[in-house]
Amino acid sequence: MFYNTENWIEKNEYKNNDFDLFNGYSTYETLRTYNKNLFAFSLHYERLRKSAMFLGLDIPKYEIMNEILNEGIKNQNCKEDVRIKILINKYTSKKKSFYAFIEPLIEIEELKESGVVLTISRERKPKNPVIPYYVKTTLNGYSMYLRQKYNAYYDAIILNEYGYVTEGTKSNIFMVTAGVITTPPISSGILPGVTRKVVIDLIESFNMDFEERNIEVWELLSADEIFLTHTSVGIIPVRRIVPNFTFNAPGITTETLMNYWKDFIINKNEYWE
Repeated sequence: MFYNTENWIEKNEYKNNDFDLFNGYSTYETLRTYNKNLFAFSLHYERLRKSAMFLGLDIPKYEIMNEILNEGIKNQNCKEDVRIKILINKYTSKKKSFYAFIEPLIEIEELKESGVVLTISRERKPKNPVIPYYVKTTLNGYSMYLRQKYNAYYDAIILNEYGYVTEGTKSNIFMVTAGVITTPPISSGILPGVTRKVVIDLIESFNMDFEERNIEVWELLSADEIFLTHTSVGIIPVRRIVPNFTFNAPGITTETLMNYWKDFIINKNEYWE
């Protein structure tokens, strides 16, 4: 669905001449609601703003986007929470507008109970990319390609040119070894995930042992627990990395974070501003 910031009229058809929608020169953000409320929009907006600035695109003001998105969520009349994909391209930039695709969010609770299966991509993360990894754009198309190539698995872990673990095609990764939670640093070439940031806030609120550093593959494969973070699910445990590396799913640390996730975010005003 398309919400236009000029007249707030829902449109059922896109303009036929909107070539910019299809040529890939765009930036996007994926958001979700909890209890029908838009979660961490200020964090998503800031990342969207930085991506748009790099690409030379304009986006509507925060207050305008926030009001329109909440109106769009209300108009859906969904019984469950929704996922929203915001798209900014050259056409919407000129119109001070944006596309918002809103759909019901389907959460598979069984996966949180049993854990998911991953693989490690044979392909390495491109070295010295033209577009920085913090920019969310379809111009960095390798992630989508890898997601399709390894779609038999929940996600594929990508290594950088030094062989260090970075992230999945749609998620950030954390491991737990001897009670210490570790995740790759932004400098390894990962997207600064919003959910990743919130999970780190949660970890620090518990004063858990935590570090951001480069992770070797052997460390990941010998971890006690592994979990992923991304917008749609929040936190999800990993039970196996093919062919036969298995993990506690969910382990004690992962289960603790999962159990306190919703209470933590609901009580943090900064995530709902």
